[in-house]
Amino acid sequence: MLRFPAGPFIATDRCSCRPSLASAHRLRRSFDGESRALVTELNMLPLPVLTTVTIARLDIGHHLNRPRAIPIGAAALTGRVQGSGVHFHLDSFVLQPSDPAEKLLVWLDQRLAEEQVTIAGYQLAGATALLDALPGAYWSSGLRSMAGLGAQPVMSLSARDLRGAPLTFEQACLHAGIRCSRIESSMRFSAWCRSVTEQIDHQTQVDAIAAWRLIMKRLSSLDQHGARVVDAMDEHLAGWLRASSNGAASLHACDIAAIGN
Repeated sequence: MLRFPAGPFIATDRCSCRPSLASAHRLRRSFDGESRALVTELNMLPLPVLTTVTIARLDIGHHLNRPRAIPIGAAALTGRVQGSGVHFHLDSFVLQPSDPAEKLLVWLDQRLAEEQVTIAGYQLAGATALLDALPGAYWSSGLRSMAGLGAQPVMSLSARDLRGAPLTFEQACLHAGIRCSRIESSMRFSAWCRSVTEQIDHQTQVDAIAAWRLIMKRLSSLDQHGARVVDAMDEHLAGWLRASSNGAASLHACDIAAIGN
């Protein structure tokens, strides 16, 4: 278990039996003249791809003071090790009120179809439980993969405070010093009912990047080997965030620059 330096916070994770991303890497430093480059050796890396997934939720019972969440969207951030670099791709999807719910499952099926990838996220069991209630869930390969029933290894991070109380994703990010979205249930409900989904899409992308950073913090705590891997990944992530024109990426670039993380 891990206690993050940003607060009284203990993290646990659930992994499948296949090798984790951290244990599969070896790093070495190479020097090219005056420039310094971190090079990732891939001869021990069976799964050079990591995808973090977040699910956008809509609280349809908040006005009755009876919280009831339904899934209305998702975002996925994929980091793919290629040669000496890591290539990132951020994608998202939000249902419109008139859309059949199965469209979200189809989107997940397409994004999580690759077998040579580790799927990661925060409290994935809760996300899969929501998705399992959708029509067509029985046939969804993406849902099976997120639940750990597919070919891909899965890392599901959860956290609790020192008293044993579980932390929400927002609370976990706060304790870890990572920016994430702060959802106002009534505003999201009103916006979605009016098909104004741009902000929901943006927030879901922000949280997908936040989930990646949480996972990296967890991997860095496992051992020195994992910490070196994460250092290299973080360098590539920071470079991609700075270069991206995506609004969610820009927010995280500013967040990382502000805290020096």
